[in-house]
Amino acid sequence: MKQLGIKNIITGIFVVAAVAAFMVFSGVVKVGTQTQDATGTVTVWGTIPYQTMQRYVDQAREQNLTIVYKEKRPGTYEEELVNAFAAGQGPDVFIMSHERILRHSDKVLEIPYASFPKDAYESTYIDEARLFTTDTGITAFPLTVDPLVMYYNKPLISSAFILDVPAYWDEFVAFAPEVTEYAGTGEISISAAALGTYDNIGSAKGILATLIMQNQNQIVGVDPTTNKKRSILALDNTSLDRVAQAVDFYTSFARFGADTYSWNEALIDSQNKFIAGEVALYIGRASEVETIRKKNPNLDFGVTLMPQVRGNTTRMTEGAMTGIAISKQTGNVPAALKVASKLAGADIAGNLAADLLVAPARKDLLGNTPDDALRTLVYNSAIISRGWFDPAPDRTSSVLRTLVRNVNTGALSTQDAISRANADLNTVLDQTINLNLGN
Repeated sequence: MKQLGIKNIITGIFVVAAVAAFMVFSGVVKVGTQTQDATGTVTVWGTIPYQTMQRYVDQAREQNLTIVYKEKRPGTYEEELVNAFAAGQGPDVFIMSHERILRHSDKVLEIPYASFPKDAYESTYIDEARLFTTDTGITAFPLTVDPLVMYYNKPLISSAFILDVPAYWDEFVAFAPEVTEYAGTGEISISAAALGTYDNIGSAKGILATLIMQNQNQIVGVDPTTNKKRSILALDNTSLDRVAQAVDFYTSFARFGADTYSWNEALIDSQNKFIAGEVALYIGRASEVETIRKKNPNLDFGVTLMPQVRGNTTRMTEGAMTGIAISKQTGNVPAALKVASKLAGADIAGNLAADLLVAPARKDLLGNTPDDALRTLVYNSAIISRGWFDPAPDRTSSVLRTLVRNVNTGALSTQDAISRANADLNTVLDQTINLNLGN
């Protein structure tokens, strides 16, 4: 027991010293001299293409600090990581989506606030970065964010004699019937907006989450009596009503006879229908822009901010955030944290984000307005990006899919469908959370 105590003390000393180095190299703290050198070999795992990442690995490498980056396939990355940790052979540092990092927080070396003050952290990174904070410290360093934005087909909109793209959701009610067109058989040929279903809308989960969060519900909160994460979709009547408003609006686009009806499950997936020039408004990730351009170079489209709820004082969109986490298994804490600091630092994060067609998660970089209008839009969207505590993305996606289907098919009333989703989400939380992460 004494030996274990000594080991913990030594590790704590390394963490304090290493985080001091992180705060220097990442720009959180400005000083004239560097802290002690960190040496050795650090292994980094992630899904960023090797050709893209290696440039920045080379930039971060030092004479006595070797960095080995291993690209992993997105479909098998999580399983490989879990198996590697189980075998005691995990990486020193891993780059992952915020949901996956939260899910595997028991494998992460938490940085205590005594080493990296919470106010310094929050002043450095976007508001969504609070997902990486706990009552006692920080689980990861934010790297990039890929926000939801709205793409629009310029000719389809102008052909309907409409001058402005909807900026608020209530404008969709008048917009949809003016743009949607039907074939002679009654099938939808031109869709005003790709909304309303789940399986053939690429960002259905993010869109639905945005609508719910914009309507003042954070989906998952903390039960003050147990300090455990619980669904708040149906916390009380007020919560239920707000979520119902969001769900009813979303599903109305797939409800035959509704003014907003412009989508159904028989249509091809939303991105490809937009690329084909058959959707006026398409909501997707900022990073999709290059794919859209390559697949249809002749498509005349623009990109704008995610629509908002009229009257809200806070603008909001959903953002897919990635972070850099330090493994509990690392045998070289100072070197691992130094590598993380360099990769998350201003010198690398901004350029890496640009290569990936996303935004950096650092406020100091987002404060530098790019010359390019599209990049400015992506940066502004990143600033207002939010997320929610989602410890099992595949399972929670199934919960929301069932919610939408129950409403669309009439199997349950909207309120009953939400209540069932609330219970199902609590089951997921109970079965997947292995660490209390009260924010």
